[in-house]
Amino acid sequence: MGIETLTADAAYKTPGIVKLLIDAGIRPLMPYKRPMTKEGYFKKYEYVYDEYYDCYICPNDHVLTYHTTNREGYREYKSCGHICACCPCLAQCTQSKDHVKVVTRHIWEPYMEICEDIRHTRGMKELYSHRKETIERIFGSAKENHGFRYTQMFGKARMEMKAGLTFACMNLKKLAKIKAKWGLLEKENLSKDLICDKIRLIKEKWLWERFPRASLSTVCECYHLSVALSFYTNICCRSPFLSVFKYSR
Repeated sequence: MGIETLTADAAYKTPGIVKLLIDAGIRPLMPYKRPMTKEGYFKKYEYVYDEYYDCYICPNDHVLTYHTTNREGYREYKSCGHICACCPCLAQCTQSKDHVKVVTRHIWEPYMEICEDIRHTRGMKELYSHRKETIERIFGSAKENHGFRYTQMFGKARMEMKAGLTFACMNLKKLAKIKAKWGLLEKENLSKDLICDKIRLIKEKWLWERFPRASLSTVCECYHLSVALSFYTNICCRSPFLSVFKYSR
């Protein structure tokens, strides 16, 4: 894919996503995710995992042994209820009636540990700070300028069509700015103002004004407008947001 490091927020910090990226040779750079433990109870990192014996050791030095693996891919480690019933730390450990503490560990947890090591690598903190200047800015522009705070159409298919055309137009606008900055726009090519006018025509006239409840067939009626910008879309077509143009009657 040509990507060395991929940054994402904590919502994407899951074992499945992290494993997929690492297996593809991409370093996942994701922020710290706070434990979702109740206040006053031991955090999961306070239970030490023993890789050799495949067990957990609680803060009071008791062993939690492996019992089973659930359908979600988490290995369950349980303590002995008879020992925990007399433990002075029971109130900080569990509220179960049988006094059994359960700690889970995903089968792909080693990938999560690699992700944590990448986060602590020198230079990664500065690299992650650029995310708010690039990705978050695009989301903010979509909300403020393109009506993405609320869904304005009925049905998932119509919203997918609107999102595809909107992000395609945002890609074209961004590409025009980059070409103008690098001096790649020639005099005989379309000017920036003309490009913005055609973008507005695609979004407003054909999609929002004339077809307020458009279906997928509307994309075909709008397709001939995008042909005039084909030399720009050739570069932007790698974006998944432009896949909306593939639909036909």
